[in-house]
Amino acid sequence: MSPSMQSKDSAAEQLPVGKLTDELLGHPLALALGSLALSAFISHALFGRVDWRPILICTTSDILTIGLDHYHDHAALHALAAKSPAAPYNAAVLRVFTRARTLLVTAAALLVAALAAAPARTWALTALFVTPALLWDTPLFRFRRAPREKTDAARTAGGDGAFVIKRIPGMKALIIGVIRGCGTFMVVRSVLGAHGYALRAPWSPAQFVIWSTVNRACHAVMADIRDYPSDLAHGVPTLPVLLRSVLRTKILLTALHLGTMLAFARNAYIVLGAAYAVALVWALDERSARAWFRASFHSQTAVALVWAARCAVEEYRRGAW
Repeated sequence: MSPSMQSKDSAAEQLPVGKLTDELLGHPLALALGSLALSAFISHALFGRVDWRPILICTTSDILTIGLDHYHDHAALHALAAKSPAAPYNAAVLRVFTRARTLLVTAAALLVAALAAAPARTWALTALFVTPALLWDTPLFRFRRAPREKTDAARTAGGDGAFVIKRIPGMKALIIGVIRGCGTFMVVRSVLGAHGYALRAPWSPAQFVIWSTVNRACHAVMADIRDYPSDLAHGVPTLPVLLRSVLRTKILLTALHLGTMLAFARNAYIVLGAAYAVALVWALDERSARAWFRASFHSQTAVALVWAARCAVEEYRRGAW
């Protein structure tokens, strides 16, 4: 669970500098690489070309949304370090935050540059999918009275009666799946769609949208499995908490991945990606190291690499090299 879901005191507890660096820099960059791979994959498999604009838009949007969320999560630590900047630990913390701000500003500048070279509809679609992610942990409005009992409304509102998107009971994974799955495809299509599809077997737009949405949603649930003990203790309404079981959650995720495999059984790449994801569902749990959960996010990246290798071999055989 993110520190923003906890008290200010616990959020300001000292973190190892290495862990803070990973939270503010490593994690956003690692997940952004997944969006880079997926957007390039969709561009090539559906439109027959790799265009820098949608790839840069999707990659930098990931850095901004994830990076800002994590930056906000650790804002209390920054405020605490700023009170005594000369202390060795605090100085190291402030340097990490400075690098994080540099990453965010750079990503924002590159995003604006890519959008400036893209059609107007790309601006609208990017805003449509990025805005909910930017407001992910922001109180949008407050109830007149914060519910005292731990009802669904109370969990959604948090302890202070504020409505926050990420606290909608059981909806976090679905929202992430739609943003990352449908959003990536729509942004790529908005830039390259004017040229028409240049489908390469065995791919179709529907396959990419459904597979990506399910894959990204399931990864979001895997992250909730990782945080299950903390989320359960604090009453955060993630899917594992609502099911009251990591095992039940794993069974559900397996069913979703197997459903994708059966629906697209003739596409060996989707079958490979789903099998990869299922293997990690059962290999990882709440006791696994945090870094291993990134492998779950990169199941589509692995498939994209296999696809790229196949296309490279075909190009070589045709004498294109």
